[in-house]
Amino acid sequence: MQCHIAIFEDALEQLAVLGDISQEVARADTKPLGEEITRILRDQRTLESRFQNLVVDQEKLKSLPNKTKFKENQLAIMDVTNELQHGTHVLAKNLKAHPSVAHNLAKIQNEQSNLQALISRTIRELREQRFDSLASAVEEEKKKKNTLQNTINREKEASELQRSLQKELSNERRLLEEEVNERNQVIQQLKDTIQEINRLTNSEQKYIKKETKAHENSVKQQCQIREQELIEEKNLKSKSIQLEQRAYEQIVDFLTRQRKGLETQIQEWMVKYEEDTEAKSTELETLKQKRTTDLDKFEELVTAYEELEKIVEEDRQTKAREAEEKRVLNERIAACSKIQRWWRGCISLRKATAKPAKKAGKKEKKGGKKKK
Repeated sequence: MQCHIAIFEDALEQLAVLGDISQEVARADTKPLGEEITRILRDQRTLESRFQNLVVDQEKLKSLPNKTKFKENQLAIMDVTNELQHGTHVLAKNLKAHPSVAHNLAKIQNEQSNLQALISRTIRELREQRFDSLASAVEEEKKKKNTLQNTINREKEASELQRSLQKELSNERRLLEEEVNERNQVIQQLKDTIQEINRLTNSEQKYIKKETKAHENSVKQQCQIREQELIEEKNLKSKSIQLEQRAYEQIVDFLTRQRKGLETQIQEWMVKYEEDTEAKSTELETLKQKRTTDLDKFEELVTAYEELEKIVEEDRQTKAREAEEKRVLNERIAACSKIQRWWRGCISLRKATAKPAKKAGKKEKKGGKKKK
Protein backbone atom coordinates (compact mmCIF):
# COMPACT_ATOMS: atom_id res chain seq x y z
CA MET A 1 0.00 0.00 0.00
CA GLN A 2 2.90 2.41 0.81
CA CYS A 3 4.35 1.65 -2.62
CA HIS A 4 1.12 2.76 -4.29
CA ILE A 5 1.02 5.91 -2.20
CA ALA A 6 4.60 6.74 -3.23
CA ILE A 7 3.73 6.26 -6.90
CA PHE A 8 0.71 8.57 -6.64
CA GLU A 9 2.80 11.22 -4.78
CA ASP A 10 5.46 11.09 -7.51
CA ALA A 11 2.77 11.51 -10.18
CA LEU A 12 1.33 14.44 -8.24
CA GLU A 13 4.73 16.19 -8.22
CA GLN A 14 5.14 15.65 -11.97
CA LEU A 15 1.69 17.09 -12.62
CA ALA A 16 2.62 20.15 -10.57
CA VAL A 17 5.67 20.66 -12.81
CA LEU A 18 3.50 20.32 -15.94
CA GLY A 19 1.07 22.84 -14.46
CA ASP A 20 3.80 25.42 -14.16
CA ILE A 21 4.81 24.83 -17.78
CA SER A 22 1.22 25.12 -19.09
CA GLN A 23 0.70 28.42 -17.23
CA GLU A 24 3.69 29.91 -19.05
CA VAL A 25 2.39 28.69 -22.41
CA ALA A 26 -1.09 30.04 -21.65
CA ARG A 27 0.33 33.54 -21.45
CA ALA A 28 1.13 33.34 -25.18
CA ASP A 29 -0.86 35.51 -27.56
CA THR A 30 -3.54 33.16 -29.07
CA LYS A 31 -6.98 33.82 -30.47
CA PRO A 32 -9.94 32.02 -28.84
CA LEU A 33 -12.90 30.72 -30.76
CA GLY A 34 -15.29 33.49 -31.65
CA GLU A 35 -18.98 33.92 -31.32
CA GLU A 36 -19.49 32.49 -34.80
CA ILE A 37 -18.23 29.06 -33.71
CA THR A 38 -20.42 29.18 -30.59
CA ARG A 39 -23.47 29.98 -32.72
CA ILE A 40 -22.63 27.16 -35.13
CA LEU A 41 -22.36 24.68 -32.25
CA ARG A 42 -25.71 25.85 -30.86
CA ASP A 43 -27.33 25.46 -34.28
CA GLN A 44 -25.79 22.00 -34.62
CA ARG A 45 -27.34 20.90 -31.34
CA THR A 46 -30.74 22.24 -32.46
CA LEU A 47 -30.47 20.41 -35.79
CA GLU A 48 -29.47 17.18 -34.06
CA SER A 49 -32.53 17.39 -31.81
CA ARG A 50 -34.77 18.05 -34.81
CA PHE A 51 -33.16 15.16 -36.70
CA GLN A 52 -33.90 12.75 -33.84
CA ASN A 53 -37.55 13.89 -33.70
CA LEU A 54 -37.94 13.40 -37.46
CA VAL A 55 -36.47 9.88 -37.25
CA VAL A 56 -38.94 8.99 -34.48
CA ASP A 57 -41.83 10.40 -36.55
CA GLN A 58 -40.66 8.40 -39.58
CA GLU A 59 -41.17 5.09 -37.73
CA LYS A 60 -44.74 6.12 -36.90
CA LEU A 61 -45.58 7.34 -40.42
CA LYS A 62 -44.45 4.10 -42.10
CA SER A 63 -47.56 2.26 -40.88
CA LEU A 64 -50.01 4.90 -42.22
CA PRO A 65 -51.82 4.17 -45.53
CA ASN A 66 -51.35 7.77 -46.71
CA LYS A 67 -47.69 8.09 -47.79
CA THR A 68 -47.77 11.84 -48.38
CA LYS A 69 -46.71 12.73 -44.83
CA PHE A 70 -44.07 9.98 -44.94
CA LYS A 71 -42.57 11.52 -48.07
CA GLU A 72 -42.66 14.98 -46.49
CA ASN A 73 -40.86 13.55 -43.44
CA GLN A 74 -38.15 12.04 -45.67
CA LEU A 75 -37.64 15.35 -47.43
CA ALA A 76 -37.37 17.13 -44.06
CA ILE A 77 -34.78 14.57 -42.88
CA MET A 78 -32.76 15.16 -46.04
CA ASP A 79 -32.86 18.92 -45.50
CA VAL A 80 -31.79 18.60 -41.85
CA THR A 81 -28.97 16.22 -42.84
CA ASN A 82 -27.72 18.66 -45.45
CA GLU A 83 -27.81 21.47 -42.91
CA LEU A 84 -25.87 19.34 -40.40
CA GLN A 85 -23.24 18.56 -43.01
CA HIS A 86 -23.00 22.19 -43.99
CA GLY A 87 -22.69 23.28 -40.34
CA THR A 88 -20.00 20.67 -39.68
CA HIS A 89 -18.10 21.81 -42.76
CA VAL A 90 -18.30 25.47 -41.69
CA LEU A 91 -17.21 24.58 -38.13
CA ALA A 92 -14.23 22.57 -39.37
CA LYS A 93 -13.29 25.39 -41.70
CA ASN A 94 -13.40 27.95 -38.87
CA LEU A 95 -11.42 25.70 -36.55
CA LYS A 96 -8.76 25.24 -39.21
CA ALA A 97 -8.64 28.95 -39.91
CA HIS A 98 -8.63 29.97 -36.20
CA PRO A 99 -6.91 27.37 -34.02
CA SER A 100 -7.37 27.99 -30.29
CA VAL A 101 -4.21 26.85 -28.49
CA ALA A 102 -5.09 28.73 -25.31
CA HIS A 103 -8.46 26.98 -25.18
CA ASN A 104 -6.77 23.61 -25.52
CA LEU A 105 -4.22 24.53 -22.87
CA ALA A 106 -6.99 25.69 -20.55
CA LYS A 107 -8.73 22.39 -21.08
CA ILE A 108 -5.48 20.54 -20.36
CA GLN A 109 -4.94 22.64 -17.25
CA ASN A 110 -8.48 21.91 -16.08
CA GLU A 111 -7.99 18.18 -16.63
CA GLN A 112 -4.65 18.43 -14.84
CA SER A 113 -6.23 20.16 -11.83
CA ASN A 114 -8.97 17.54 -11.68
CA LEU A 115 -6.38 14.77 -11.89
CA GLN A 116 -4.30 16.35 -9.13
CA ALA A 117 -7.35 16.62 -6.90
CA LEU A 118 -8.28 13.01 -7.67
CA ILE A 119 -4.76 11.78 -6.89
CA SER A 120 -4.73 13.76 -3.63
CA ARG A 121 -8.08 12.26 -2.57
CA THR A 122 -6.89 8.81 -3.61
CA ILE A 123 -3.69 9.18 -1.51
CA ARG A 124 -5.77 10.16 1.52
CA GLU A 125 -8.17 7.26 0.94
CA LEU A 126 -5.30 4.78 0.46
CA ARG A 127 -3.95 5.84 3.80
CA GLU A 128 -7.40 4.95 5.14
CA GLN A 129 -7.27 1.58 3.32
CA ARG A 130 -9.83 2.48 0.58
CA PHE A 131 -9.97 4.06 -2.92
CA ASP A 132 -13.62 5.04 -3.57
CA SER A 133 -12.81 8.30 -5.38
CA LEU A 134 -10.55 6.54 -7.87
CA ALA A 135 -13.20 3.89 -8.60
CA SER A 136 -15.87 6.58 -9.08
CA ALA A 137 -13.61 8.52 -11.42
CA VAL A 138 -12.89 5.39 -13.45
CA GLU A 139 -16.63 4.65 -13.75
CA GLU A 140 -17.35 8.22 -14.83
CA GLU A 141 -14.59 8.04 -17.42
CA LYS A 142 -16.06 4.77 -18.75
CA LYS A 143 -19.47 6.40 -18.98
CA LYS A 144 -17.99 9.33 -20.89
CA LYS A 145 -16.25 6.96 -23.30
CA ASN A 146 -19.48 4.99 -23.77
CA THR A 147 -21.37 8.21 -24.39
CA LEU A 148 -18.75 9.29 -26.93
CA GLN A 149 -18.91 5.88 -28.62
CA ASN A 150 -22.72 6.07 -28.74
CA THR A 151 -22.45 9.50 -30.30
CA ILE A 152 -20.05 8.14 -32.92
CA ASN A 153 -22.39 5.20 -33.60
CA ARG A 154 -25.35 7.53 -33.96
CA GLU A 155 -23.33 9.62 -36.38
CA LYS A 156 -22.60 6.51 -38.44
CA GLU A 157 -26.25 5.47 -38.38
CA ALA A 158 -27.25 8.99 -39.38
CA SER A 159 -24.80 8.85 -42.29
CA GLU A 160 -26.15 5.48 -43.43
CA LEU A 161 -29.70 6.73 -43.03
CA GLN A 162 -28.77 9.82 -45.02
CA ARG A 163 -27.44 7.70 -47.87
CA SER A 164 -30.52 5.47 -47.87
CA LEU A 165 -32.80 8.50 -47.70
CA GLN A 166 -30.93 10.14 -50.55
CA LYS A 167 -31.43 6.98 -52.59
CA GLU A 168 -35.12 6.83 -51.67
CA LEU A 169 -35.44 10.53 -52.42
CA SER A 170 -33.96 10.07 -55.87
CA ASN A 171 -36.36 7.16 -56.49
CA GLU A 172 -39.27 9.21 -55.22
CA ARG A 173 -38.27 12.13 -57.42
CA ARG A 174 -38.04 9.83 -60.43
CA LEU A 175 -41.45 8.29 -59.62
CA LEU A 176 -42.87 11.75 -59.02
CA GLU A 177 -41.60 12.97 -62.38
CA GLU A 178 -43.09 9.92 -64.10
CA GLU A 179 -46.38 10.44 -62.30
CA VAL A 180 -46.39 14.14 -63.20
CA ASN A 181 -45.74 13.30 -66.85
CA GLU A 182 -48.56 10.75 -66.85
CA ARG A 183 -50.89 13.23 -65.20
CA ASN A 184 -49.94 15.91 -67.71
CA GLN A 185 -50.78 13.51 -70.52
CA VAL A 186 -54.09 12.65 -68.88
CA ILE A 187 -54.83 16.35 -68.36
CA GLN A 188 -54.12 17.06 -72.01
CA GLN A 189 -56.39 14.22 -73.07
CA LEU A 190 -59.09 15.50 -70.74
CA LYS A 191 -58.73 19.00 -72.16
CA ASP A 192 -59.17 17.65 -75.68
CA THR A 193 -62.16 15.64 -74.54
CA ILE A 194 -63.69 18.69 -72.85
CA GLN A 195 -63.27 20.75 -76.00
CA GLU A 196 -64.97 18.05 -78.06
CA ILE A 197 -67.75 17.78 -75.48
CA ASN A 198 -68.22 21.56 -75.50
CA ARG A 199 -68.49 21.57 -79.28
CA LEU A 200 -71.03 18.76 -79.25
CA THR A 201 -72.86 20.36 -76.35
CA ASN A 202 -73.27 23.67 -78.16
CA SER A 203 -74.77 22.02 -81.24
CA GLU A 204 -76.94 19.80 -79.08
CA GLN A 205 -78.13 22.80 -77.06
CA LYS A 206 -79.26 24.56 -80.23
CA TYR A 207 -81.16 21.47 -81.33
CA ILE A 208 -82.68 21.03 -77.87
CA LYS A 209 -83.80 24.67 -77.79
CA LYS A 210 -85.58 24.32 -81.13
CA GLU A 211 -87.13 21.02 -80.11
CA THR A 212 -88.16 22.45 -76.75
CA LYS A 213 -89.81 25.46 -78.38
CA ALA A 214 -91.73 23.26 -80.82
CA HIS A 215 -92.77 20.94 -78.01
CA GLU A 216 -93.84 23.92 -75.94
CA ASN A 217 -96.07 25.24 -78.74
CA SER A 218 -97.58 21.79 -79.25
CA VAL A 219 -98.22 21.36 -75.54
CA LYS A 220 -99.73 24.84 -75.38
CA GLN A 221 -102.20 24.01 -78.14
CA GLN A 222 -103.06 20.71 -76.49
CA CYS A 223 -103.57 22.48 -73.18
CA GLN A 224 -105.90 25.02 -74.79
CA ILE A 225 -107.96 22.24 -76.38
CA ARG A 226 -107.99 20.35 -73.10
CA GLU A 227 -109.02 23.50 -71.25
CA GLN A 228 -111.99 23.99 -73.59
CA GLU A 229 -112.98 20.36 -73.12
CA LEU A 230 -112.74 20.72 -69.35
CA ILE A 231 -114.91 23.85 -69.42
CA GLU A 232 -117.58 22.01 -71.40
CA GLU A 233 -117.30 19.04 -69.07
CA LYS A 234 -117.63 21.40 -66.11
CA ASN A 235 -120.87 22.83 -67.52
CA LEU A 236 -122.24 19.33 -68.08
CA LYS A 237 -121.25 18.34 -64.57
CA SER A 238 -122.96 21.44 -63.16
CA LYS A 239 -126.20 20.55 -64.96
CA SER A 240 -125.90 16.97 -63.82
CA ILE A 241 -125.34 18.12 -60.24
CA GLN A 242 -128.48 20.27 -60.39
CA LEU A 243 -130.51 17.33 -61.68
CA GLU A 244 -129.04 15.10 -59.01
CA GLN A 245 -129.88 17.70 -56.37
CA ARG A 246 -133.53 17.85 -57.46
CA ALA A 247 -133.69 14.06 -57.60
CA TYR A 248 -132.13 13.90 -54.15
CA GLU A 249 -134.70 16.28 -52.72
CA GLN A 250 -137.55 14.28 -54.25
CA ILE A 251 -136.08 11.04 -52.94
CA VAL A 252 -135.73 12.54 -49.48
CA ASP A 253 -139.37 13.66 -49.58
CA PHE A 254 -140.49 10.23 -50.78
CA LEU A 255 -138.44 8.43 -48.14
CA THR A 256 -139.81 10.74 -45.44
CA ARG A 257 -143.37 9.83 -46.42
CA GLN A 258 -142.42 6.18 -46.60
CA ARG A 259 -140.84 6.40 -43.17
CA LYS A 260 -143.97 7.89 -41.65
CA GLY A 261 -146.11 5.17 -43.27
CA LEU A 262 -143.75 2.48 -42.06
CA GLU A 263 -143.80 3.88 -38.53
CA THR A 264 -147.63 3.66 -38.59
CA GLN A 265 -147.44 0.10 -39.89
CA ILE A 266 -144.89 -0.77 -37.23
CA GLN A 267 -147.22 0.45 -34.50
CA GLU A 268 -150.09 -1.55 -35.99
CA TRP A 269 -147.90 -4.62 -36.29
CA MET A 270 -146.74 -4.21 -32.70
CA VAL A 271 -150.36 -4.17 -31.50
CA LYS A 272 -151.14 -7.16 -33.67
CA TYR A 273 -147.98 -8.88 -32.41
CA GLU A 274 -149.07 -8.44 -28.81
CA GLU A 275 -152.59 -9.73 -29.56
CA ASP A 276 -151.26 -12.69 -31.54
CA THR A 277 -148.72 -13.42 -28.83
CA GLU A 278 -151.41 -13.48 -26.16
CA ALA A 279 -153.66 -15.70 -28.32
CA LYS A 280 -150.82 -18.05 -29.10
CA SER A 281 -149.91 -18.20 -25.42
CA THR A 282 -153.47 -19.27 -24.59
CA GLU A 283 -153.41 -21.78 -27.42
CA LEU A 284 -150.04 -23.05 -26.20
CA GLU A 285 -151.41 -23.63 -22.71
CA THR A 286 -154.35 -25.54 -24.19
CA LEU A 287 -152.00 -27.63 -26.29
CA LYS A 288 -149.83 -28.34 -23.25
CA GLN A 289 -152.86 -29.60 -21.32
CA LYS A 290 -153.96 -31.67 -24.31
CA ARG A 291 -150.44 -33.01 -24.66
CA THR A 292 -150.46 -34.09 -21.02
CA THR A 293 -153.73 -35.95 -21.57
CA ASP A 294 -152.41 -37.51 -24.76
CA LEU A 295 -149.25 -38.59 -22.96
CA ASP A 296 -151.31 -40.41 -20.35
CA LYS A 297 -153.28 -42.14 -23.09
CA PHE A 298 -150.06 -42.90 -24.92
CA GLU A 299 -148.57 -44.54 -21.84
CA GLU A 300 -151.72 -46.69 -21.45
CA LEU A 301 -151.54 -47.65 -25.12
CA VAL A 302 -147.84 -48.44 -24.77
CA THR A 303 -148.61 -50.72 -21.84
CA ALA A 304 -151.39 -52.44 -23.80
CA TYR A 305 -149.11 -52.72 -26.81
CA GLU A 306 -146.40 -54.34 -24.74
CA GLU A 307 -148.90 -56.88 -23.38
CA LEU A 308 -150.16 -57.60 -26.90
CA GLU A 309 -146.57 -57.85 -28.08
CA LYS A 310 -145.89 -60.46 -25.43
CA ILE A 311 -148.99 -62.43 -26.44
CA VAL A 312 -148.03 -62.21 -30.12
CA GLU A 313 -144.49 -63.29 -29.30
CA GLU A 314 -145.74 -66.26 -27.29
CA ASP A 315 -148.11 -67.21 -30.12
CA ARG A 316 -145.26 -66.84 -32.63
CA GLN A 317 -143.03 -69.07 -30.53
CA THR A 318 -145.82 -71.64 -30.19
CA LYS A 319 -146.41 -71.66 -33.93
CA ALA A 320 -142.67 -71.94 -34.49
CA ARG A 321 -142.48 -74.96 -32.17
CA GLU A 322 -145.44 -76.57 -33.87
CA ALA A 323 -143.93 -75.91 -37.28
CA GLU A 324 -140.62 -77.38 -36.12
CA GLU A 325 -142.35 -80.45 -34.73
CA LYS A 326 -144.32 -80.84 -37.94
CA ARG A 327 -141.15 -80.50 -39.98
CA VAL A 328 -139.37 -83.11 -37.87
CA LEU A 329 -142.41 -85.41 -38.15
CA ASN A 330 -142.48 -84.97 -41.92
CA GLU A 331 -138.77 -85.69 -42.11
CA ARG A 332 -139.25 -88.83 -40.03
CA ILE A 333 -142.17 -89.95 -42.19
CA ALA A 334 -140.11 -89.34 -45.31
CA ALA A 335 -137.22 -91.26 -43.78
CA CYS A 336 -139.51 -94.14 -42.88
CA SER A 337 -140.89 -94.17 -46.40
CA LYS A 338 -137.37 -94.24 -47.81
CA ILE A 339 -136.40 -97.07 -45.46
CA GLN A 340 -139.51 -99.04 -46.38
CA ARG A 341 -138.86 -98.57 -50.09
CA TRP A 342 -135.27 -99.57 -49.60
CA TRP A 343 -136.30 -102.63 -47.64
CA ARG A 344 -138.84 -103.62 -50.23
CA GLY A 345 -136.18 -103.24 -52.88
CA CYS A 346 -133.83 -105.44 -50.92
CA ILE A 347 -136.48 -108.14 -50.53
CA SER A 348 -137.36 -107.99 -54.22
CA LEU A 349 -133.66 -108.27 -55.09
CA ARG A 350 -133.23 -111.32 -52.88
CA LYS A 351 -136.22 -112.99 -54.41
CA ALA A 352 -134.95 -112.28 -57.90
CA THR A 353 -131.50 -113.71 -57.14
CA ALA A 354 -132.87 -116.83 -55.36
CA LYS A 355 -134.97 -118.25 -58.33
CA PRO A 356 -132.11 -118.64 -60.88
CA ALA A 357 -130.05 -120.53 -58.32
CA LYS A 358 -132.74 -123.17 -57.88
CA LYS A 359 -133.00 -123.72 -61.66
CA ALA A 360 -129.30 -124.29 -61.96
CA GLY A 361 -129.40 -126.98 -59.27
CA LYS A 362 -132.04 -128.92 -61.13
CA LYS A 363 -130.01 -128.95 -64.37
CA GLU A 364 -127.00 -130.37 -62.55
CA LYS A 365 -129.08 -133.19 -61.20
CA LYS A 366 -130.34 -134.07 -64.69
CA GLY A 367 -126.84 -134.17 -66.10
CA GLY A 368 -125.69 -136.58 -63.43
CA LYS A 369 -128.35 -138.97 -64.25
CA LYS A 370 -127.39 -139.09 -67.93
CA LYS A 371 -123.79 -139.98 -67.11
CA LYS A 372 -124.87 -142.97 -65.21
